[in-house]
Amino acid sequence: MAEDPAAFRNFTRIGPDMFHELSQVVGHRITKNHTWFRQSINPDLKLAITLRFLATGDSYQKLMYGFRVAHNTICSIVRDVCDAIVSAYAGDVIQTPTEPEEWKAIADQFAAKWQFPHAIGALDGKHVAIRCPKNGGSLYYNHKGYHSVVLMALVDADYQFIWVNIGSQGGCSDAQIWNQSDLRLAIERGLIGMPEATPLPGDDRPIGYYIIADDAFAMRTWLMKPFSRRGLEKDE
Repeated sequence: MAEDPAAFRNFTRIGPDMFHELSQVVGHRITKNHTWFRQSINPDLKLAITLRFLATGDSYQKLMYGFRVAHNTICSIVRDVCDAIVSAYAGDVIQTPTEPEEWKAIADQFAAKWQFPHAIGALDGKHVAIRCPKNGGSLYYNHKGYHSVVLMALVDADYQFIWVNIGSQGGCSDAQIWNQSDLRLAIERGLIGMPEATPLPGDDRPIGYYIIADDAFAMRTWLMKPFSRRGLEKDE
Protein backbone atom coordinates (compact mmCIF):
# COMPACT_ATOMS: atom_id res chain seq x y z
CA MET A 1 0.00 0.00 0.00
CA ALA A 2 1.36 3.42 -0.94
CA GLU A 3 2.02 5.87 1.87
CA ASP A 4 -0.21 8.92 2.16
CA PRO A 5 2.13 11.96 1.96
CA ALA A 6 -0.33 14.15 3.85
CA ALA A 7 -0.65 11.61 6.66
CA PHE A 8 3.14 11.31 6.84
CA ARG A 9 3.58 15.10 7.08
CA ASN A 10 0.91 15.21 9.79
CA PHE A 11 2.72 12.49 11.77
CA THR A 12 6.06 14.27 11.53
CA ARG A 13 4.46 17.49 12.69
CA ILE A 14 2.62 15.99 15.71
CA GLY A 15 5.15 13.30 16.61
CA PRO A 16 7.83 15.56 18.13
CA ASP A 17 5.26 17.32 20.32
CA MET A 18 4.02 14.00 21.68
CA PHE A 19 7.60 12.84 22.22
CA HIS A 20 8.52 15.97 24.18
CA GLU A 21 5.36 15.65 26.29
CA LEU A 22 6.29 12.06 27.14
CA SER A 23 9.84 13.15 27.90
CA GLN A 24 8.70 15.86 30.30
CA VAL A 25 6.32 13.51 32.12
CA VAL A 26 8.55 10.43 32.49
CA GLY A 27 12.03 11.91 32.08
CA HIS A 28 12.71 12.35 35.78
CA ARG A 29 11.54 8.77 36.42
CA ILE A 30 14.13 7.25 34.09
CA THR A 31 17.06 9.60 34.77
CA LYS A 32 20.05 8.11 36.58
CA ASN A 33 23.14 9.76 38.02
CA HIS A 34 26.56 9.66 36.38
CA THR A 35 29.17 7.50 38.08
CA TRP A 36 32.97 7.40 38.10
CA PHE A 37 32.81 4.47 35.71
CA ARG A 38 30.37 5.71 33.08
CA GLN A 39 27.92 8.42 32.17
CA SER A 40 24.24 7.61 32.37
CA ILE A 41 22.19 7.31 29.20
CA ASN A 42 20.15 10.38 28.28
CA PRO A 43 16.45 9.88 29.17
CA ASP A 44 15.37 11.07 25.71
CA LEU A 45 17.49 8.33 24.17
CA LYS A 46 15.93 5.77 26.50
CA LEU A 47 12.47 6.95 25.49
CA ALA A 48 13.33 6.85 21.79
CA ILE A 49 14.66 3.29 22.06
CA THR A 50 11.56 2.12 23.89
CA LEU A 51 9.10 3.75 21.51
CA ARG A 52 10.97 2.27 18.57
CA PHE A 53 10.82 -1.17 20.14
CA LEU A 54 7.10 -0.89 20.93
CA ALA A 55 6.24 0.45 17.48
CA THR A 56 8.25 -1.99 15.38
CA GLY A 57 8.99 -5.03 17.53
CA ASP A 58 12.62 -4.90 16.37
CA SER A 59 14.97 -7.21 18.26
CA TYR A 60 17.34 -5.78 20.85
CA GLN A 61 20.25 -6.76 18.59
CA LYS A 62 18.83 -4.70 15.72
CA LEU A 63 18.16 -1.74 17.99
CA MET A 64 21.70 -2.03 19.32
CA TYR A 65 23.17 -1.11 15.93
CA GLY A 66 20.61 1.62 15.30
CA PHE A 67 21.12 3.42 18.63
CA ARG A 68 24.65 2.23 19.56
CA VAL A 69 23.51 0.93 22.93
CA ALA A 70 24.31 -2.62 24.10
CA HIS A 71 21.45 -5.09 23.71
CA ASN A 72 21.55 -6.12 27.38
CA THR A 73 21.27 -2.45 28.35
CA ILE A 74 18.33 -1.99 25.98
CA CYS A 75 16.61 -4.89 27.73
CA SER A 76 16.64 -3.03 31.05
CA ILE A 77 15.84 0.33 29.41
CA VAL A 78 12.63 -0.99 27.84
CA ARG A 79 11.44 -2.37 31.17
CA ASP A 80 12.25 0.82 33.09
CA VAL A 81 10.65 3.16 30.55
CA CYS A 82 7.50 1.05 30.23
CA ASP A 83 7.14 1.00 34.02
CA ALA A 84 7.59 4.78 34.09
CA ILE A 85 4.95 5.34 31.40
CA VAL A 86 2.47 3.10 33.19
CA SER A 87 3.11 4.81 36.52
CA ALA A 88 2.68 8.26 34.99
CA TYR A 89 -0.39 7.68 32.83
CA ALA A 90 -2.32 4.73 34.25
CA GLY A 91 -4.50 6.86 36.50
CA ASP A 92 -5.40 9.25 33.67
CA VAL A 93 -5.83 6.79 30.81
CA ILE A 94 -7.62 3.92 32.60
CA GLN A 95 -10.22 5.07 35.08
CA THR A 96 -12.59 2.53 36.59
CA PRO A 97 -15.95 4.09 37.50
CA THR A 98 -16.88 4.16 41.16
CA GLU A 99 -20.19 6.04 41.05
CA PRO A 100 -23.61 4.88 39.72
CA GLU A 101 -23.81 7.85 37.33
CA GLU A 102 -20.51 6.85 35.71
CA TRP A 103 -21.69 3.27 35.14
CA LYS A 104 -25.03 4.52 33.81
CA ALA A 105 -23.22 6.69 31.27
CA ILE A 106 -21.43 3.59 29.97
CA ALA A 107 -24.74 1.67 29.90
CA ASP A 108 -26.29 4.47 27.85
CA GLN A 109 -23.42 4.12 25.34
CA PHE A 110 -24.02 0.37 25.01
CA ALA A 111 -27.76 0.89 24.56
CA ALA A 112 -27.29 3.59 21.91
CA LYS A 113 -24.43 1.99 19.96
CA TRP A 114 -25.03 -1.75 20.38
CA GLN A 115 -28.71 -1.92 21.42
CA PHE A 116 -27.62 -3.68 24.62
CA PRO A 117 -29.41 -2.00 27.57
CA HIS A 118 -27.98 -2.07 31.10
CA ALA A 119 -24.56 -3.36 29.95
CA ILE A 120 -21.78 -1.60 31.87
CA GLY A 121 -18.81 -3.21 30.13
CA ALA A 122 -17.57 -6.07 27.98
CA LEU A 123 -15.07 -8.47 29.57
CA ASP A 124 -12.57 -10.78 27.89
CA GLY A 125 -8.98 -11.99 27.97
CA LYS A 126 -6.27 -11.75 25.31
CA HIS A 127 -3.18 -13.98 25.11
CA VAL A 128 0.01 -12.01 24.38
CA ALA A 129 2.71 -14.28 22.96
CA ILE A 130 6.05 -14.40 24.79
CA ARG A 131 9.15 -16.54 24.93
CA CYS A 132 8.97 -19.10 27.69
CA PRO A 133 10.60 -17.60 30.81
CA LYS A 134 13.52 -19.45 32.30
CA ASN A 135 12.26 -22.38 34.40
CA GLY A 136 8.72 -21.44 33.34
CA GLY A 137 7.84 -25.01 32.45
CA SER A 138 4.23 -25.25 31.30
CA LEU A 139 2.94 -22.37 33.45
CA TYR A 140 2.83 -19.97 30.50
CA TYR A 141 1.81 -22.54 27.85
CA ASN A 142 -1.78 -21.87 26.80
CA HIS A 143 -4.48 -23.97 25.16
CA LYS A 144 -3.71 -22.36 21.81
CA GLY A 145 -0.29 -23.95 21.68
CA TYR A 146 2.18 -21.20 22.60
CA HIS A 147 3.57 -19.40 25.66
CA SER A 148 1.83 -16.20 26.70
CA VAL A 149 0.76 -13.80 29.39
CA VAL A 150 -2.88 -12.73 29.60
CA LEU A 151 -4.29 -9.25 29.21
CA MET A 152 -7.78 -9.25 30.70
CA ALA A 153 -9.79 -6.09 30.22
CA LEU A 154 -13.19 -4.53 30.75
CA VAL A 155 -14.04 -2.08 27.98
CA ASP A 156 -16.81 0.42 27.31
CA ALA A 157 -18.95 0.66 24.18
CA ASP A 158 -16.10 2.38 22.30
CA TYR A 159 -13.55 -0.36 23.16
CA GLN A 160 -11.77 1.90 25.65
CA PHE A 161 -10.26 0.18 28.69
CA ILE A 162 -11.96 0.92 32.00
CA TRP A 163 -10.17 -1.86 33.92
CA VAL A 164 -7.21 -4.11 33.10
CA ASN A 165 -5.36 -7.05 34.62
CA ILE A 166 -2.05 -7.76 32.91
CA GLY A 167 0.58 -10.46 33.33
CA SER A 168 -1.25 -13.59 34.44
CA GLN A 169 0.31 -16.85 33.27
CA GLY A 170 -0.97 -18.12 29.93
CA GLY A 171 -1.75 -21.53 31.42
CA CYS A 172 -4.52 -19.97 33.54
CA SER A 173 -8.06 -19.85 32.19
CA ASP A 174 -10.03 -16.62 31.90
CA ALA A 175 -12.28 -17.78 34.72
CA GLN A 176 -9.30 -18.39 37.04
CA ILE A 177 -7.87 -14.96 36.38
CA TRP A 178 -11.23 -13.24 36.80
CA ASN A 179 -12.05 -15.07 40.03
CA GLN A 180 -8.80 -13.81 41.58
CA SER A 181 -9.16 -10.24 40.29
CA ASP A 182 -9.67 -7.14 42.39
CA LEU A 183 -12.63 -5.99 40.26
CA ARG A 184 -14.65 -9.15 40.88
CA LEU A 185 -14.01 -8.85 44.60
CA ALA A 186 -15.02 -5.18 44.56
CA ILE A 187 -18.25 -5.96 42.71
CA GLU A 188 -19.23 -8.73 45.12
CA ARG A 189 -18.50 -6.50 48.11
CA GLY A 190 -20.47 -3.61 46.61
CA LEU A 191 -17.49 -1.26 46.54
CA ILE A 192 -17.68 0.19 43.01
CA GLY A 193 -21.06 1.90 42.99
CA MET A 194 -23.06 -0.40 40.72
CA PRO A 195 -26.41 1.27 39.85
CA GLU A 196 -29.66 0.05 41.36
CA ALA A 197 -31.87 -2.16 39.20
CA THR A 198 -34.30 -0.30 36.94
CA PRO A 199 -36.86 -1.48 34.33
CA LEU A 200 -35.76 -1.98 30.75
CA PRO A 201 -37.38 0.20 28.08
CA GLY A 202 -41.00 -0.90 27.61
CA ASP A 203 -41.05 -3.05 30.75
CA ASP A 204 -41.95 -2.51 34.41
CA ARG A 205 -39.75 -5.17 36.06
CA PRO A 206 -36.48 -3.98 37.62
CA ILE A 207 -33.44 -5.45 35.88
CA GLY A 208 -29.93 -5.09 37.27
CA TYR A 209 -26.95 -3.68 35.42
CA TYR A 210 -24.39 -6.23 34.27
CA ILE A 211 -21.12 -7.00 32.53
CA ILE A 212 -21.28 -8.99 29.28
CA ALA A 213 -18.75 -11.78 28.71
CA ASP A 214 -18.31 -15.06 26.83
CA ASP A 215 -18.91 -18.64 27.86
CA ALA A 216 -15.60 -18.89 29.75
CA PHE A 217 -17.02 -16.92 32.68
CA ALA A 218 -19.52 -18.02 35.31
CA MET A 219 -22.92 -16.37 35.13
CA ARG A 220 -23.87 -13.98 37.94
CA THR A 221 -26.68 -11.49 38.45
CA TRP A 222 -24.13 -8.84 37.43
CA LEU A 223 -22.47 -10.88 34.64
CA MET A 224 -24.37 -12.15 31.60
CA LYS A 225 -23.09 -14.52 28.92
CA PRO A 226 -24.58 -16.23 25.83
CA PHE A 227 -26.36 -19.56 25.96
CA SER A 228 -24.09 -22.56 25.49
CA ARG A 229 -23.46 -23.35 21.82
CA ARG A 230 -24.58 -26.97 22.30
CA GLY A 231 -28.13 -28.21 22.69
CA LEU A 232 -29.84 -24.87 22.12
CA GLU A 233 -33.62 -24.70 22.11
CA LYS A 234 -35.27 -22.67 19.36
CA ASP A 235 -36.16 -19.75 21.65
CA GLU A 236 -32.62 -19.74 23.09
